[in-house]
Amino acid sequence: MIFDIDGTLIDTNAAHVEAWRRAFQRLGFDVPPERIVPEIGKGGDKLVPSVLGAESEKRAGDALRETQNKEFLAIAKQQHFRVFPGAEQIFAECRNRGIRTAVATSSNEKHLAATLASAKFDLRRLADVVVTRTEDDASKPCPDLVVAAVEELGLPAAECAMVGDTVYDGQACQTAGVAFLGLLTGPASEPELLEAGGRGVWKDIAHLLADLDRALELAALAGATHS
Repeated sequence: MIFDIDGTLIDTNAAHVEAWRRAFQRLGFDVPPERIVPEIGKGGDKLVPSVLGAESEKRAGDALRETQNKEFLAIAKQQHFRVFPGAEQIFAECRNRGIRTAVATSSNEKHLAATLASAKFDLRRLADVVVTRTEDDASKPCPDLVVAAVEELGLPAAECAMVGDTVYDGQACQTAGVAFLGLLTGPASEPELLEAGGRGVWKDIAHLLADLDRALELAALAGATHS
């Protein structure tokens, strides 16, 4: 079982939106938060050209990503990110069932460390595998991070499922051949998550934990009917 982090285990999506809003503003782009929200879940390599276009990406993409990174780190120091109820318990339950776990995030190591410190969440102790984005990885919706998590787990993709809160998680899973379980704690609606390949959709991680038997059944069924 592979877990996304931002918006899935830890309530950080609003912080990412604000960090991007500040970054755009500092470099002279007036981008409202509502334009950024649907892009959350992508890495900055995909988000900037999607919002501003190829020409602005070429001219200011690297500076925007560097500024966003600094702004997010500042927010993480100022705020206490909330861990979603059930986030810690689902790792224990997976371990009890003999299910290996991984987390896969488009954040780099520094970003992830700041997130976990703000949330006071020792995720590295809970998960068997932690995969962060490196400079060579293409971010979601490209499947690189999901594929890397599958490889680290040492299992066939068909025996893995990923829990995430965005359509980009679902798209990455489809390409990687991994079952996708969607959560409504991010920017996507239930129909959008199902359209992105979700085998099922749950309100949040606590809901998924309470319904884990059914979730695992859906994940195990190749071509399962959306529910």
